[in-house]
Amino acid sequence: MRGQLRSLWLAGMAAALLGSHPAAASPQMVSLVFNSQPQNPQQIGSDEFRVKLQALVGNRLIIDERAGNSFGSEAAVLAATRTGAVDIAVVSSGIASAVVPELGVFDIPFLFRDAAHAKAVATGPVAAQIGAKFADKGLVLLALGKQGFRNLTNSKRPVRSVDDVKGLKIRVIFNPVYQMTFKALGADVVPMDFPLVYAALKDGRLDGQENPVATIAANRFEEVQKYLTLTGHFFAPIAFIANRATFERLDTSEREALITAAKAAAEVTWQAELDAQKLDDLRKGGMDVIETFDRKSFVEAVKSLDPEFEKRFGKELLAAIRSTP
Repeated sequence: MRGQLRSLWLAGMAAALLGSHPAAASPQMVSLVFNSQPQNPQQIGSDEFRVKLQALVGNRLIIDERAGNSFGSEAAVLAATRTGAVDIAVVSSGIASAVVPELGVFDIPFLFRDAAHAKAVATGPVAAQIGAKFADKGLVLLALGKQGFRNLTNSKRPVRSVDDVKGLKIRVIFNPVYQMTFKALGADVVPMDFPLVYAALKDGRLDGQENPVATIAANRFEEVQKYLTLTGHFFAPIAFIANRATFERLDTSEREALITAAKAAAEVTWQAELDAQKLDDLRKGGMDVIETFDRKSFVEAVKSLDPEFEKRFGKELLAAIRSTP
């Protein structure tokens, strides 16, 4: 009898312990969504995030990774992350800055000398300062990676100076800095969600668009665009973003694992070299690639925007970015 009572007591204690630690009893599913073509930085980064996180936490967190076509645009993916329908998203910073305006400092044209300069800013104190602004939006910035410099394509003429941009109907994302920049360059600016762009280029509603080389190649824009100028006018990071409520439900070790995995994934995108092969593919597809252009004329055309940028982001922040080695 005493043995039976002891067995029942042990069984009860085991049940109580399991009940007080539900996370230990079953793994937690975490959704990870991106919206890009295969072998673009968002997909490369998402894959690395999933692999790294599994190595860190095993089956305590299981990543449900999927491309976001079912959500629509990147803006829709970001909106779903804010509501909690998506736990983690990998999106262009130009999209995220519509929600967190401080991130828009990365959108300033011709601000970064090269990718190394952009990385130093994106992984340093400036990024940490901006990251603190995400909490009020129901989000957590885990890391910033590299999508790449954005370049201009069009179907009308080679663009070698800012005068060649004047009057072109150019698609940009729904981002005020992008819009004011291309207005300053003389373009007829057309904000449009990305899934609609190819058809609009094909039927002539648009003359051109701007994107990183990898995005231009992945979406076969050489079929509907003749000219690509490597303007490098904006540097585009990608943002690894978590829903704040989801993040705060995790224990400390799991939160740290999420951040570590995101930083490792971001580093993979910084190291990725996609442009050379993609440019070769675009040339083979019939696109004229213009590597030399009058950069000074572009820089001069957007100088009138400096007071607006200083008002939005502050002289001190801009000075800190420009002085970052």
